Order: sequence, then C-alpha cells, then structure tokens
Amino acid sequence: MFIDEKYAAPIREWVLNKENRDRFFVVPHKDMKGNVSGLPHSEFENKFLLKYKFPYLEMFKVYQSILKNFNLPRTQPLDNEFGALISYSEKEHEVQPHTDPNPKGKIHTRFNVLISKPEKGGQAIIDDKVVETKENELWVCAAGKYTHSSVKVEGDKPRILLSFGTYLTEDVLNNILKNS
Repeated sequence: MFIDEKYAAPIREWVLNKENRDRFFVVPHKDMKGNVSGLPHSEFENKFLLKYKFPYLEMFKVYQSILKNFNLPRTQPLDNEFGALISYSEKEHEVQPHTDPNPKGKIHTRFNVLISKPEKGGQAIIDDKVVETKENELWVCAAGKYTHSSVKVEGDKPRILLSFGTYLTEDVLNNILKNS
C-alpha cells in the first residue's frame, strides 16, 4: 500500500519547516545518536498546532486510508503510548532495538510510512530482517511482538516517519501480516 502523495506532501512540508519542529517536536532521549525528534499524539487537535497550520486533515486521511486498506473499523482507536506519531531524523540516527509493551490480550501494532526516505539507510529492521520500502510505502510493525529498530540514516535527506499505533488481537494482526 502506498500513501497518496496529496496527503503526504503537506505533512512533509510542515515537518521540513524547522520552526515547526523547534516549536512542537520533542527529543526522546539525550543519549540518542544523531538528530532525532518527534511529535507524539498528533491526532489531538490543539490551538497552537492549528495556529501553525498543522495538517490535521491529511493525517486523518492517511490513517483512514490505512484502516480501509486493512478492513479495520473507521473508529479504530490509536494507542495510548504515542498515537499518531511523526518522527524526524537526520544522518547518524538509528532506532535502537526494542519491543513495545502490550495491553492484556492485544498486540501493540504500528502502521508506518516514510514520507521522506533518506538517501541511504533509515529502513526498518523487524525481527532481524531489513524491511525495504519506497517513499510513501506502508509497512506493518507488530511492535509488541517483535524486536524492531532501524538502519542508520546517511546522507542529507532526512527520514520523516508517520507511525499510527493501535492495539490488535493476535488473530486480526496475523490476518493483516498475512495480507500485507
């Protein structure tokens, strides 16, 4: 599945504006390698993001297209941890191996897409396998089931990731993984 460029482009342009990142993005840990920051729970509308013309409509459309593609309900809730997350990283950054926590009876699952793919690196690594995708191509990460990380970003083009987290039963997740 590919995310429509008409939705990806406004989000990408908003994120590439350094003033927006400086105002709204947070740095997850000081000890991380490379320049990385993110905007968790971008699904929550607030007056400050609205003032700076955050592309809420496009974020909503991306999530709805993902839900439709996988036959999930339009009202599928986002996870409590990060929800609709936008991550921005530059050269030298790599996500360290980790597994996300699961609520009882569900698996934390993330639907991810690079709307800006670095010149080299930036690919997801799930269960020790590098996931090769193109810009705007979606991949599914069973984040509560498999250890996942990323390849180190290289070059001058940043990595911009949209990541929508939710909690799925094992049966639903297995069906999605089988058909993706």
